[in-house]
Order: sequence, then C-alpha cells, then structure tokens
Amino acid sequence: MTVVAVILLIAVIALIIALRKYIRDARAYREMYEQKQAKAFRLGGSKMSGDICQHLGTFAMLLEYEQVMTLSSTSSQGSLDLLAIGADSLDFIEFKKKDTVLSRTERKIKRLIEQRKVNYVVKDVEFPVGVCVSERVLKPSRIAASNLTEAQ
Repeated sequence: MTVVAVILLIAVIALIIALRKYIRDARAYREMYEQKQAKAFRLGGSKMSGDICQHLGTFAMLLEYEQVMTLSSTSSQGSLDLLAIGADSLDFIEFKKKDTVLSRTERKIKRLIEQRKVNYVVKDVEFPVGVCVSERVLKPSRIAASNLTEAQ
C-alpha cells in the first residue's frame, strides 16, 4: 500500500510540475501574441497615416506645379510618390509624415539625384508575339548638347 501511495505522490508532484510549466509557457505565448498584435496595429496605423499624408500632399501639389504625376509601384517599399513639373524644374517628391526619417532606399534616391545621376529613358515595347523591351536611343536636346560642349 505504501508503494502505491509513494508512486501516486510522485505522479501528483510530476503532474503539478508539468502543469506549472504549461501555465508559464501559455502566459509567455500569450504575451508574445499580444506584443505582435500591438505591433501590427501600430504598423497599420502608421501605414494609414502615411497614406493620408500622401493623398493630402498630392492634392496640395496640384496648386503648386504645372503638372503632377503620381507614381505607383509593384513594391510595397516604393520610394517616390510624385514627379512634378514646375516652371523650370522637375521635382521628385516623397511625402513623409513630419519627423519621420528617410529609409535607406529613399536616401539612395536622394543621393543619386543630388549627384545628377538621373537619365531620361524611353523603352520601346513590341508585342503581341512575345514581349520585347528595348531602350530607344534618343538624340540629346539642344540644351543638353550645349551643356555637354560647355563642360568639355
């Protein structure tokens, strides 16, 4: 009888230890779940406020520029929102909520523009049999040609 009682006592102690571990793990998983949910809500809110800033900014630019072209991207990390043509400039516009920093991609685009590593490229597309995309060779404009001769 005492052997059975000892075995039963050991089984109850093992069960209590296993139950405590299960409860501790369940709490940890619940906490991780709640943290992920909170992060998802924050990201969703940031995305929504960013979209609102972009739409409001786009409408404001309609009064400031002669022509405004919205850019869409197949990438969720699209790094430019508008191309805008003013009286004497072509502006690359990225809308950001105030006090948010530029992403790595946005900083790269900014650097390339500042270094004047910008090109105007026309791509010719042929179809319906297959799809062939090739770059069109364009003659330099008179202003670009005069800038080239001045630089030399």
